[in-house]
This record gives sequence, C-alpha cells and structure tokens, in this order.
Amino acid sequence: MKIRNSFIFLILTIALPYKLIGQNQSVIDSLKNKLQGAGSSELVDTYNQLAWEFRKSYPDSTILFSQKAIEIASKSVELNEKVVKSLNFKGVGHFYEGENIKAFEYYQQAKDSALIYGDSLQYGYSLNNIGRLYFNQGNYVAAYDNFFKALEIFKGIGDEVSMSYGYKSLAELYQSQDNLEKALEMSLKTAEIRKTFDDPSGIISIYLEIANIYGEMENYNNSLKYFTQAYEVAAQINDEANLAIIKLSIARMNTKRGQLRIALTNANEALDFASKAKNVNLIIQVYSLLGEIHFYRNEFNQARDYFLKVNELATNNDVTFQRDAYLYLSKIFERKGEIQEAFEYFKKYSVLKEKTENVNTAREIERLEGRLALEAKEKENELLKKNEDTYKQVIQKQKAFNIALTATIVLAIILLVIIWITANRRRKHNKILQLKNNKIEEQQKKITLQNKEIKGQNDELLIRNKELDDLNNEKDSLLSLVAHDMKAPFHRIKGLTELLRLSGLNEEQGQYVSMIRNNAKHGAYLINDLLDVNSISTEKEELTTEKIELKKLLEDTTSNFLIELTNKQIECKIECEPDFFVRTDRNYVNRILENLVSNAIKFSHLESEIILRAGINKNNFWISVKDLGLALQMEINPTSLKSLKN
Repeated sequence: MKIRNSFIFLILTIALPYKLIGQNQSVIDSLKNKLQGAGSSELVDTYNQLAWEFRKSYPDSTILFSQKAIEIASKSVELNEKVVKSLNFKGVGHFYEGENIKAFEYYQQAKDSALIYGDSLQYGYSLNNIGRLYFNQGNYVAAYDNFFKALEIFKGIGDEVSMSYGYKSLAELYQSQDNLEKALEMSLKTAEIRKTFDDPSGIISIYLEIANIYGEMENYNNSLKYFTQAYEVAAQINDEANLAIIKLSIARMNTKRGQLRIALTNANEALDFASKAKNVNLIIQVYSLLGEIHFYRNEFNQARDYFLKVNELATNNDVTFQRDAYLYLSKIFERKGEIQEAFEYFKKYSVLKEKTENVNTAREIERLEGRLALEAKEKENELLKKNEDTYKQVIQKQKAFNIALTATIVLAIILLVIIWITANRRRKHNKILQLKNNKIEEQQKKITLQNKEIKGQNDELLIRNKELDDLNNEKDSLLSLVAHDMKAPFHRIKGLTELLRLSGLNEEQGQYVSMIRNNAKHGAYLINDLLDVNSISTEKEELTTEKIELKKLLEDTTSNFLIELTNKQIECKIECEPDFFVRTDRNYVNRILENLVSNAIKFSHLESEIILRAGINKNNFWISVKDLGLALQMEINPTSLKSLKN
C-alpha cells in the first residue's frame, strides 16, 4: 500500500503544477502532503477530497481517486461506511464525463449503501445527484421529486452545508422553468446559509445567481446590489476571474437597459480583470460585448475591431461567439455601404448558424436518448429490486424453517442437559448437607464455650459501667460548679446596669444600658437552661406565663440587634397585626426568637432584609423569621411552650 501511495504522490507532484487550471491549488497541495504515511481511514478521506477537487476540470481523476477510496474502504469492516461517499463521488466523476448511465448506477449504489449503513447525509446527496441527472435530461418532475426529498433529509439532520446545496438545486430548476419568484426564494435561502461559512467562492457564486435572477425580473436596483456584494467578496480574495465575470454581467445589464456609456466602462474593467486572469473564454465574451456596445453607439470602426478579435480567439472555443461576430460584421459593413464584405460575413454567419443549430439538435437528441436510457435503467433497477424482494422472501422462509428446526434440536439437548445437571446437583447437595450437619455439631460445642466467655465479659462490662457512672457524676458536678460560677458575673452586670439607669442617663444611653441589661439577663437564662438540660440545677426555673403583645415582643427583640442591623445595613420588617395578645413564658420565647434573629443577621448579605411575622391560629400562636441569605426560615412551635391564646 505504501509503495502505491508513494507512486501516486510522485505523479501528483510532477503533473499537477502544469495541468491544474481552475482548481484550488492550495487545497490540492495540502491533500498531496497527506497521502504520505497516512493510515487507511485518512487515506480514504484524502482520496475522496481529491476526487471532489478534480471533478470539474479532471473528472477522470475524480473517478480514479474515488475508486482508490472504495478499494481501501472495502477491505476493512470499520471503514465500510465510508464507501457511500466514494460511490457518490465516482458517480459525480462519470456525470462530468457525460456518462449519465454510469453516473446513475453509482448514485443508486450509494443510495442503497446509505440505507444499509444508516448514512442519512449521503442518502440525501444520492437523491440530489439523481435529481441533477434528471434535470439535465429534461425530466423536471423526477428532478423536483428527488431535489425535494433530498432537501427534507438535509433539514431533518440539520446539516446547513447540505441544505444550501439542496436549495441551490431547486433554484436552478425553478429558474429553468421561468418561475423566477421561487428561484429567487431558494437562492436567497442558499445565500443566508453560505454567509455563515468561510467559502468566498460559494458566496460569490450565489450572489451572482441572485443578481442574474433580479436582472431577469428587471429589478435592476437589487440586481446591482448583489453584483456589488459579489464584487466586494471577490476583491477581498483577489479572484480576478470572478471580478471579470461580475463586471461583464453588470455591463450586459446596463447594455440591456440602454446605459451604453456606463456599460462601456464596466466592459473595459471586465477586460482588464480577464486579461490578468489569462482566461481566454472570458476575454472572448468581453470582446463580443464591447463590439455590441460600440455597434449600438454607432462607433462601427471600434465595433469591427473587437469582433475581428473575437474571430481570432474563438477558433477553438464556442463557435456561438464567432457566429454572432460574423453577423455584426455583416451589419457593420452593410451600414458602411460595403455590400460585398457584408455578404461574405453573412455567408460565414449562415454556415455557423446552421452548424450550431445542428449541434443543438444533436445535443437535444442525445439528451432525449439519455433520458430514455435513464428511464430504462430505472425500470430495470425496479424490476431487479422486485425480483430481489421475491428471492429475499423465499430465503427468509427457508431461514425461518431452519431456525425452527435448529431451535427444536437445541431445546431437546437443553432439556437432557438440565435433567443430568439436576440429578448431579442432588447428589452434591446430599453430600453438602451431611457436611453441614457435622459442622453444626462442631459449632454447637464452640457456642457453649463462647457463652462461658461472654458471661465473663458481661461481668467485666458491669464493673466498667460502674466506673463510667462515677466519671459521669464527677463531670456533672464539675459542670454544675462552672455554671453556678458563670451566673455570678451576669447578675453583677445586671446590678451595675440598674445603678447606671439611676445615674441620670440620656435617652440613647438609657437604651444602650437597657440592651446590656437584657443581654446579661438572657445570658443568665441560658446558664439556667444548661442546668435544666443536664438535670444538675437545684434551682430549676419553672415556666412563668404572662400576657404578651406579639408585635411589641417582635419590636423589643429587633431593638436588641440595632447595632448589628446598622453595621450590615439590613432592613428589619415586622409584619404583625397590633393587639394580638398571648399567654406564654416571655424568657423562653425571647431566647428562641433572639437566636433566630441573630442567625438571620449572620447569614444575610449586606443591604438585604429580614422579615419577622407573627399571628394566631386557632388556640396557638406562631412566629416566623425569614432572611434572604442561605434560605434559613424557621418557625417557633408554640405548643412546645404550652402557650394559649388569651
């Protein structure tokens, strides 16, 4: 394989620089480099890409490279799916060679293979390619059917490149039928998609198509708009051939409109670009148009010179331009009064006219013959498929019979095996049961010994439990002493705040002293709770209920956190109806509520808010604290405080 690849690479390296005309040389060079040392999968992809690049100028090379790809992909199960694209490309090669029947055969093979491998994209391309064959043969109904099905597939898989290809095919079909509105619609959709790709040549092509459609619709402003856009893209990549085509198209449009002076300027610009591109066919077209423009301007000498140039260059090209040049030369000499010269050129025109008409007739006959051959091939394929379906049904029936017979034999064998396995298992199970009984007797003896050990361990646990009880009592005593010692500072703080309150403080100072006193009092309550929980307080506090207004309770609690709220710029909202009175233990409720508010402030963001709500529900009351920080929201359960509605 490596020797063959190196040989192909050598041929490409020597031949391509001299023969490639109108191909993307940079892409070709990049693909050539990929051939050396490439694996099978990369080789298939590279050959396919080369096949596509050569399709227009060298379709025989397209056939060669796609066949190489088919041969490599067919040898590996992992690469079989890639055969579909290669078959399509080989059909394209035969299509550009003018071998429509062979092209149709490969398109059909690609279509069938795409169904086998589930390749929706290549199935759509196969349909579109078959549609183009029908389109060229003049079978527009079949062409439309295939184009439409292909486009639906492309839309279904969301492949925009393929969608633009499908829209363009329909645009060309509509344009051939003079349905310019639909052709324009399809072309505009193609342009919208292609604008998203980095494909200047494709964008130029579709802009030119849209401009020409607008020109046929005599909407010259829009036509000129798209010619201008195409020119801008071509100028960016310095595509002199397309620049010449654009200027030539604009010149033809202005000639049609009778704006001969502008048309002459456009045509001269087109000639400059065509000369730089060294494109003889374009130069002939520009000379022909320049001759027409000068003829319409009654500048017969200039017109004659351009038509003579057309005759010089058109010898080996399309004789249509040479034929038209003879006609105009005949008219020019007639206007100048040189009747003999005019007659000579008219005779040459008549000969070429008859020749082109014969060629066109021959082409039409060839196209009709190709259409008939294509239809015959399609019917032949349909007949083969019907026969194939019949053979498949017979084979499927035979397979079903063979499967049923095989299944019966297999079931009988399985049944015998199951009977033998079951008997064998029973014997093994009996042996296992005997062994298990022996083990059980041994285990019972071990259990008796273990029970004695467990009794001894239980005695040791009783001793250790007593030691743990002593340690726990010692801990409780220590906790009681610490708690009682901690109560004293809080009581002293409360006493000092009483003295400060009697010392003639202003209102703000009085509020702060009151807050200190409340916090000291709540600290003492917390120590009492600690003593209650551990059951070590000899001065256990009893619940003392009193009548409390809920809203006032919330306001008093909020005032204790005034500094914290101010520091974090938190707004504290209270939502509670006035004159809601309840009977409960104020100290316990305060502790719970202050703990919730403190947590709400701690976990709230700067400049947020806290909402305190309270209400009465049947025989109970409820309080909620809501912040906008970490979604902390808790409710006081009034039942646990043994509170009742007053």
